[in-house]
Amino acid sequence: MAKANSEIHKLRATIEGIPNQGALPAPEAQKAIEKSSNISIPFPRSLALGSKLLLAYARPKNISIVGSYARKTAVLRDGKNLFQAKDYRDHRYFQKRAYYLACIAVGIQKAQIPSLDMSFAYLDDNMLQPIIIAQPRLDGSDKVRAHSSWKIRILVAAKDDIFPLEKTLPTKSCIKDIAAEGDHPTPRYNATLRSECCSSSYVKQLHQSTIRSSAFQGACMLGAIWLRQRGLGSAISTGGFGQFEWATLISILMRDGGRAGRPVLSTGYSSYQLFKATLQFLSSTDLISSPILIQSPNFKLTPTKIPMLFDGPRGLNVLYKMSCWSYRLLQNEAQNSLKALNDPLADHFRILFINKVEEPLKRFDHSFRVPIKKPDTETSTIDVPDLAEILYEKFCYGLGNRATLVYPQVPGTSVWPVASRASCSDDLTGTTIGLLLDPEHCLRTVDRGPSIEDKNASAVFRKFWGDKAELRRFKDGTILESLIWDTSDCKQPAINSIINHILSRHFGLIDQESSSADSEAFARLLPQQGSSQSDVLGPFSAVMASFESLCKSIRAMEGLPLQIRQIFAASPELRYASLYAPVTGRQNHPGRAVECLIQFEGSTRWPDDLLAVQRTKIAFLLKIADSIGKDDSVSAVRLRLEKSKRKLLEQSCLDLKTADGIVFRLQIYHEHELIMLEKALNGRIPCPSPKEEVALAVSEHKRKFIQRPTHTQAVTTLSTRFPLLSQTIRLLKKWRDCHLLSSHLADELIELIAIRTFIHPYPWQPPGSLRSGFLRTLSFVAGWDWQSEPLILDFNSELNAQEIQSIRIRFDAWRKLDPGMNRVAIFAASNIDREGITWTDRRPAKIIASRFTSLARAACELVKREGLDLKPEALFVPSLVEYDVVIHLKQHDHLKKSSFKNLQIESEEDTFDAICNPRRLFFDELQELYGDDIVFFYNESAITVIAGLWNPQTGPRKWKIGLNYSTMPLAKKDGAEEQVTINKAAVLHDIARLGGDMITKIDQK
Repeated sequence: MAKANSEIHKLRATIEGIPNQGALPAPEAQKAIEKSSNISIPFPRSLALGSKLLLAYARPKNISIVGSYARKTAVLRDGKNLFQAKDYRDHRYFQKRAYYLACIAVGIQKAQIPSLDMSFAYLDDNMLQPIIIAQPRLDGSDKVRAHSSWKIRILVAAKDDIFPLEKTLPTKSCIKDIAAEGDHPTPRYNATLRSECCSSSYVKQLHQSTIRSSAFQGACMLGAIWLRQRGLGSAISTGGFGQFEWATLISILMRDGGRAGRPVLSTGYSSYQLFKATLQFLSSTDLISSPILIQSPNFKLTPTKIPMLFDGPRGLNVLYKMSCWSYRLLQNEAQNSLKALNDPLADHFRILFINKVEEPLKRFDHSFRVPIKKPDTETSTIDVPDLAEILYEKFCYGLGNRATLVYPQVPGTSVWPVASRASCSDDLTGTTIGLLLDPEHCLRTVDRGPSIEDKNASAVFRKFWGDKAELRRFKDGTILESLIWDTSDCKQPAINSIINHILSRHFGLIDQESSSADSEAFARLLPQQGSSQSDVLGPFSAVMASFESLCKSIRAMEGLPLQIRQIFAASPELRYASLYAPVTGRQNHPGRAVECLIQFEGSTRWPDDLLAVQRTKIAFLLKIADSIGKDDSVSAVRLRLEKSKRKLLEQSCLDLKTADGIVFRLQIYHEHELIMLEKALNGRIPCPSPKEEVALAVSEHKRKFIQRPTHTQAVTTLSTRFPLLSQTIRLLKKWRDCHLLSSHLADELIELIAIRTFIHPYPWQPPGSLRSGFLRTLSFVAGWDWQSEPLILDFNSELNAQEIQSIRIRFDAWRKLDPGMNRVAIFAASNIDREGITWTDRRPAKIIASRFTSLARAACELVKREGLDLKPEALFVPSLVEYDVVIHLKQHDHLKKSSFKNLQIESEEDTFDAICNPRRLFFDELQELYGDDIVFFYNESAITVIAGLWNPQTGPRKWKIGLNYSTMPLAKKDGAEEQVTINKAAVLHDIARLGGDMITKIDQK
């Protein structure tokens, strides 16, 4: 920073050497500046210069250097004799200030400092406060600025007592043309005047706060980081609440702000306590409806639309740059941060100070761009904040309780050369509106307006909505103004219809002029949707109804040896979590049957031998098949035996095809079986199977018969509690499948990751749209350090600190037991599954987990780069260049009819072709035969390619007997031992022969 300090000294000497200039009428002074240099005076826009206004320049009384090292700020305090008593009216002060700044620019230009470029900008986007910016010059040979981020800002300030405080209170009117229509206050203009006079006073106050509290500076640093990660700053375009406002707020609250003038914050607090207490103040105090006045007993405040923290001794509303919507956003961020701090499972430091929260596609549930044109730019007095306020009021009224927050994001002002005037575009194409939606109300299709008896409210309602408003009588007998939004075609949800209607009626914009990367673009990627946009669980209504009917039929069966105690749902289709939902009258998606478990009442007649238990289950299933096969609701029944090399892992099941075409798979759960398996594992009962097989059987039994039904019940409950959870899970599974990770990431693991976004949503609130739910989930995966951080979920807030710690201890034990993460790479636990490895034991492998997070990072980078222009389809395009082998399969799914009579299928009713997927069977066989040699990848929902990576262990090695793959010798080097490697050509030839006509081609690196 030595270069920056040197340039500051040069600028200071230059400014001190600028000669005084006598007072001239404004037009003459302007001509003199333009004649002597090419500097354009940065007068406030749309203001005519009065001929009686006298402009002069005098050397500044003092020059103060303030600000950070990266952005040096020189504050010039001009003399009192340059201003008259009434210059606070009608922009006179700001016109004189602009001329004063132009004289400084002329002086710096004449000094010809070769290393600096000079330009004008607006201080915090306030068009009344132009400043000079000097930064390293960038030319063809000197790339200094490319490697330097510092810049010097030159501000102009006035003395504290230059204007009477009572004349610039927020309730006063200081602009004549506004006062001519009535005594309308000009609070923002007045506050800008006061801010020009209070800079030195606030510097002293902050310095005194540093002396009074040793933790004050640390709390300010924490606040600055917290604000920066949320995209909040002192500029109007970034919310009007930045580091200065944060520090000033803490300083004021350490002196006052409480009841009876008591301080809100104690000087004895630590920096963390000050930080948290300030968040609590921001989140719980509504400074719009309940303003706080500091040491101003005689000041009577009128209702205002902006937050008010009035500093009486200085006559300034500290939050004058904030709007209603930016204050609501600040409150929302403070509330989310406090909830995160109160969540024992949240990573507080990462959530508050590391995670970036400002990306609009993740922060807001719905965002859209509005190209509002500014009327008659050259003469209009409407400013950017005024346009934003119009947008805010229209959409707040139109959306009602559908949106918890409406945030118009207006573009910030830009820097411009000193030789030209500030650019003034005639449209604000960068204006965007972000919405936080209430999932409970945003899908509503009928809006109830005011009663017909309320004439004024009804008139306002009809004026706002036009022909869309209609009078309706409801079932409760009330007659109300109402709105009906048609979403039966599933092409446009109600929220989009409302937005388009408001844009068309009040801003003259047709639908095509507003662009949005809304949730509907993501919802269209799902293969099945409900009958309407509000029916997010609609695709599963058929299978749920069919399951209930099947349960009734099974319970009504007679002649079973034991009574049925319970029937469990144990399938993604029955927890609203499958990508494809079974539909009546049509086949299931290939390769998927709806699984459920039957538990009989306890009995001593169950055998005590494990293999005999399996045979008993088969007998029960045969009895069920015989009984239910006579039921008209079941069209076909088939007993299925899942063969395995390990006898204890063999499972029997019964496939039932209902009359509506949905296939269910029934299995029997016997609770005593787990006790016998654990005894066999401990050697307490004899078992012919090896101990490793028994351990696998214990793990598989817990997963299939205990954890999966419990998981299904929990996800079903959460899906009804969070309506958007189902769609988020389904879309995340499609993203997993599209990137060929179907066989490596269990459905239950994907569901747990998606659930985290809803029950532990920090640093955001629970998602209000599919877009925010999906992108926030990807953001978590992208930043998840699964090697050192377990995934712990608490579905219903029942885990205490001791139980959470025990889960973390179990995770640490696994990392010590398996440091190479060869068995457990990802640890995912919850209050219903505290072991943490139920869904991640032996899969995914470490390399797959790394691939998972890297794909999520790439997706998040694309989202950040594209913004509102994002095309959601781009997130689902797989890349095949990383794979060693790519097997391309035929596109059609039709089974080839055999020429042999005994292999031909006679009737569809006798088959279960709905769950027969030749491609899936081919993949399973490849996995069985070559899974140790090649790591295979495929898309379960659309198996068009099977990709593979050669196992590094099949590379060059010394030959030995018993290698379980085809090998070929390598050329022998001088003095080296003979080595062999896998015969890739032979392996691929065998794969091609095994696939037959199913394979179109095989690509190999």
